[in-house]
Amino acid sequence: MKNNSKLIWRGATTSVILLTLGFSVSSLSGDVVVAKYQFDGGSAISTDTDSFTLAGDYSISSVSQPNLTNGQQPMGYDVDDENVYFFSGGTADSLANSITYNDFHSFTLETGGNFVSLDSLDFDQGFVSTHPTLSFSVAVLSSFDGFATAGTVLDSFTISDSSFENGGSAIESRTIDLSGITELQNVSTDIEFRIYFYDNSSANDRSHTIDNITLTASSVVIPEPSSMALIFAVVSFGSTLLMRRGKRNA
Repeated sequence: MKNNSKLIWRGATTSVILLTLGFSVSSLSGDVVVAKYQFDGGSAISTDTDSFTLAGDYSISSVSQPNLTNGQQPMGYDVDDENVYFFSGGTADSLANSITYNDFHSFTLETGGNFVSLDSLDFDQGFVSTHPTLSFSVAVLSSFDGFATAGTVLDSFTISDSSFENGGSAIESRTIDLSGITELQNVSTDIEFRIYFYDNSSANDRSHTIDNITLTASSVVIPEPSSMALIFAVVSFGSTLLMRRGKRNA
């Protein structure tokens, strides 16, 4: 009788597997834009059109920075230039200190329980009032590692070149390949991304800028509620049979 119980359980398990493979999901594939921030008019809202995930509003930290004076805000949305900024007078001098002092902007992708495989993160890094002897950097971290240390960055970029004149501006387009990061493939939990800022300037008239953020996914897999209910019914049926068989054997 014990062998019969095992056969029943194996049969139920096989049914679940077949149902999962055959009927449980649908998917979107290709370059699916799941978050897009252009900051038009100073807006923090994502302009992506994917209906299966939700990109929250772009967020700027409200940390007070002692280097800023005359009521300056360390960071904010620039309505005229349609980007976001962070004054160098309010940033740390290294990534490790930037993490300690929370010198970051952030946004969160809510998966809605769907399985998302992220492909790339693109954005424009800029700096206003550059200097040939100064370096201005950003680093991107994500919540899969808890923003733990400077050694777990997705990538980092630096604007540092003697060709930049004092007081000039620079913009560089950046791309981070996420497709090879296992923790960001088939993920069904919400993911937060943080852009940390750091430099070796304490001047209040210099500022980092970020613009045109685009997060793309290679696929979004959507479990179908009707199929999931059917799978649950099969599992429940198998469990009931096992319980009844156990009572007869007692």
